[in-house]
Amino acid sequence: MCEQHDAVLHWHREQGHSGHRQYLRWSRGEGGGRLDGDSHGHRRHLGVRQSSPALSSGQYTAVATQANPLVGDPAGKSGPVTFTVTPPVVTPAEAPLPTPAGVPPPAPPLASFKWFPPVPQTGEPVSLVSISTDAASPITGIAWALTSNGPFQGGGAVFTTSFSTPGAHIVRLRVTDAYGLSSVATETIKVIGPAASLMQPFPVVRIAGTETASGVKLTLLRVQQVPAGTRITVRCKGRGCPIKSERRVAVSSKRGAAPVEFRRFKRSLRFGVTLDMLVSKPGKIGKYTRFAIRRGKLPARVDMCLDPAGVKPMVCPLSAA
Repeated sequence: MCEQHDAVLHWHREQGHSGHRQYLRWSRGEGGGRLDGDSHGHRRHLGVRQSSPALSSGQYTAVATQANPLVGDPAGKSGPVTFTVTPPVVTPAEAPLPTPAGVPPPAPPLASFKWFPPVPQTGEPVSLVSISTDAASPITGIAWALTSNGPFQGGGAVFTTSFSTPGAHIVRLRVTDAYGLSSVATETIKVIGPAASLMQPFPVVRIAGTETASGVKLTLLRVQQVPAGTRITVRCKGRGCPIKSERRVAVSSKRGAAPVEFRRFKRSLRFGVTLDMLVSKPGKIGKYTRFAIRRGKLPARVDMCLDPAGVKPMVCPLSAA
């Protein structure tokens, strides 16, 4: 009695972490078996319930056979199975994510400031005003330093100070943002001494005389309305000067400031002689007068102010007009 054992061939497809796995498996009968007809014409031998190795892409026709344990009985054989193995498809979820472009670090704030008045005087209040900016973060810290190497001290966007000495003063501003980044601005502020005021009362120079054939005969050269301690200098230039220079200091009297008269110049002066009168007091704007005796013309008189140093004539401020 012949008994045939049928072989059943199964086609399986599974998906794992590394992609799809496709293989053949037979699951009936006992003993060994043989898988015939892979895509390359090879034969693969499998045991019972064994799986074929993972198959590469291509078309396959497979037949499973099983030997019969009874001598003389035919072997079991499955029908042919034809199938195609395709490459796995990578889904968007499996595709690698693009690497995001690098984000540049935030830039530090830009420190900057101005001051008012632009040219302060010694002792005058000066307002330091921060005009700093930051495009990426709010400015959270402001500090000021009033020297080139001194410590910073906290302050707001407006900081008020003063300078006791004239000259160039270095001021620094440090600003810090919310990221902890900071920058420093350095400026030089020019400070001048206090504005000099006019002498009070302001001096008056009186000159009187008559014309002569050779020049002018002076009858009066006097400086009036001068505070005590005022220094008065008369300089004579040209041929015929009685003296080159004379200096006097005004003194006080019971009536106040006494006038100062220069009697040595009360005489005839020739054409070409020039008298310069300088009336000064330290730290005050004084009086300057020039009297020039000219041939064929009337004497020329020029009145100006004198700088606080008592050296150079200057244009008088409006208050002296």
